[in-house]
Amino acid sequence: MRNYIGNVITFAVAETSVEGIRRLPLPGVASMVRESIKSAVNDEHFQELVDWVEEHKGAAKYVETATVGVGSPVLSVSSLASFRLDTDFGFGQATLVTWLDEMELEKEEEKEMDWGRLSSGFVKIVARPGGSRWFFGMSIWPSLAAAFDSDEQHIFKPLTAEYLGLVAGAKNSRASRL
Repeated sequence: MRNYIGNVITFAVAETSVEGIRRLPLPGVASMVRESIKSAVNDEHFQELVDWVEEHKGAAKYVETATVGVGSPVLSVSSLASFRLDTDFGFGQATLVTWLDEMELEKEEEKEMDWGRLSSGFVKIVARPGGSRWFFGMSIWPSLAAAFDSDEQHIFKPLTAEYLGLVAGAKNSRASRL
C-alpha cells in the first residue's frame, strides 16, 4: 500500500477518561496513542478499506462513528505526517501543503446533512515544506466548544499573547484555543 494514493481515511481511536489521562505521565499518554495508531496502521487494514470503498462506491457516504462524535465528544488531531512535504509532482516543490476539510466543503455546498454538527472537533497540523514552521488549524462545532468551556478542569485555555508570554498585559482572545 506504500504507493497507493487515494481518498481513504481511517481513525485510530483510544478511549479513556480525563482522569485516566491526567493520572498517566506524558510518556504513558504517548504510549497509549502509539498503540492506538499501531492497531490501525497496517497494510491489511488499508487494503480492506480500499476494497470496501470500491465495493460501495456511489452517492452515499460512509462516516465512521469517531468522525461525528456519536456517543461521546471527539477531538481528532490529524497531521499530514505520512505525506512527504518535499514531494515534486513535476512543477516544483510546494510552498505550503495543507488540508481540505470535507465538512467545510459540505457547508459551502449547503448539503442537507452536515456530518460534523453532532459533537466533534478537528485539529490539523501541517509543516511548512523546507522550513521549521508548523501551521495549526482547528474546526470545532459550538456544542463541543461549549462542553470544553464548561469543563471544571479547563483543559483548553484561551491562547493569547499574554498566555504565551509574548506581550505583557495583552487582552484575552477567545478566537484561538490550546
